[in-house]
Amino acid sequence: MRSRNSFKHAAQLLCEAESLLIVPHLHPDGDALGSALGLYHALRQMGKTAVVVSHDPVPEIYRFLPDWEKIHLEHPQQTTYDLAVVVDQSQLSRAGRHEALARAARRILQIDHHVPLEPFADVRLVDPSAAATAELVYRLLRAMRMRITPEVATCLLTGIVTDTFSFKFPNTTPRTLRIAAALQQAGADLSFISEQVFETRSFSAVKLLGLALASLQRTPDGKIAWITIPRSAFEAAQAHEEETEGIVNFVRSVRGVEVAMMLRESPNHKIRVSLRSRGKVNVAQLAQQFGGGGHENAAGCTLETSLEEAETILVREAQRWMESST
Repeated sequence: MRSRNSFKHAAQLLCEAESLLIVPHLHPDGDALGSALGLYHALRQMGKTAVVVSHDPVPEIYRFLPDWEKIHLEHPQQTTYDLAVVVDQSQLSRAGRHEALARAARRILQIDHHVPLEPFADVRLVDPSAAATAELVYRLLRAMRMRITPEVATCLLTGIVTDTFSFKFPNTTPRTLRIAAALQQAGADLSFISEQVFETRSFSAVKLLGLALASLQRTPDGKIAWITIPRSAFEAAQAHEEETEGIVNFVRSVRGVEVAMMLRESPNHKIRVSLRSRGKVNVAQLAQQFGGGGHENAAGCTLETSLEEAETILVREAQRWMESST
């Protein structure tokens, strides 16, 4: 099948396939997990065999999602799927160790709201104007006249809430709000989702937050601020890497900050960087300089260097990039 981009062709693939593999990206966030699980529940309604695999564990704050425990870190069996559905990722390398399994599928469907970086899919359902991939999953299911159950609604609304930062980011559109309202009517509890995502943390996660914020720095003009989280901080807080979810938004909240950065040292000593910005400052362009990507106001990348050197490089490049952009 030639690479195409439409709800019609995406629906055709879902209807024709009997066995489906659903793959969110590395270090999955609420949109990746919500989109994957929302689609999983819908496909199960259709009587399909669907399996969700993830390179990384589900962060604790998303373990309220219906059937989150059915996401496999290791593939349960060796097989070739009729269709691999790759959600919330613009290049297939972001599938981690499940990339080969996805590529081996007879067909690949990409559902995403990032600008594509790799033409890997038979059908692409890609719309960068969508606030979240979960928006596109919702529109696809409606195009297929699927019933939106409370389980599907909860998963998809979680994806929208997290990628809009509770409807605060500029990517929130009237369409986003209409879809969110429809998902509430279908049985999703917005108050419960917001509390789980933004207001519930483990003891170790809050301890790690304190250590991270103690490292807060900013440039003399106050436009760029950042924090660093070395392995020693994870050990002191007895925290896991997924417990950094949302910390960078505290940096973004500092008055006058236009670019916020969180640099954390992963167990393999690579430096994972989360970027956030305000207004029309496009941090995805900054992330792309280091092989990463994302959205205009939320992006990320990875550096293979020491934490100290990564900090120097990122701050210098962010300053230079903002000056040239201005």
